[in-house]
Amino acid sequence: MATAVTIGLFAVLTLSVRSGGELPLLPDFDSGSDGNQVIFEKEVAEDRKSLFDGVLSYQPPETVDVGDTLEFPARLRAIGGDTSRESVPGIVVARRSLRVGGVEKAYLSEPGKDVDIEPLGSPSGTIAAPGDEVEWRWNLTPRKPGEYTLKLVVETYRGDSDVLLARTSPPIDITMSARNTWSFRIKSAQNWLIGLAALLAALTTLGAVFRRPLAAIFRRVPGPWRKKDHQQR
Repeated sequence: MATAVTIGLFAVLTLSVRSGGELPLLPDFDSGSDGNQVIFEKEVAEDRKSLFDGVLSYQPPETVDVGDTLEFPARLRAIGGDTSRESVPGIVVARRSLRVGGVEKAYLSEPGKDVDIEPLGSPSGTIAAPGDEVEWRWNLTPRKPGEYTLKLVVETYRGDSDVLLARTSPPIDITMSARNTWSFRIKSAQNWLIGLAALLAALTTLGAVFRRPLAAIFRRVPGPWRKKDHQQR
């Protein structure tokens, strides 16, 4: 099983808030009190104002043989005060409308379902102050050769609640490549031959089942071939 080698520069994604950007919708407040609803919305708005800028750093996955597994880590760090973007090594490659501070959760997916993604450890961590970090790791196993774009989403929640304060939108694209191998080609050819053999066997079985009824039907139908059949007899 191949493991990602920590070589080269880290790709760094700076996450910052966009003025006038859309914020996640608040959950329905079921207390039945308009006053409590207003207080709740004000508290959430204050929580959003108190969030920190965040920097997500990761090393793009190396090319891997199809069927092999590599480990992909991503690290989220809150910046502010004595902690600045310059303290994070790497190259800024993109910006997102996200701030951090609270319970952080990350989700990695592949739209085509051709890469098996196994989370290692908890999907959540806590950032309470600038300088705090959360790291996530996943095992990636491509089942087919090709180029893939994984989707990484980071969400910030208000404590242990389900109140969403911020989310990466659109998701962060993580590219990876899977090489074809002779063992995969041989396995694919074997699967194709097995499928072909099963199809031929099914057709043979159907032919045997319908052969007698079809022959009886043709014997009852008058036509030139009936005379020819009698002459041969």
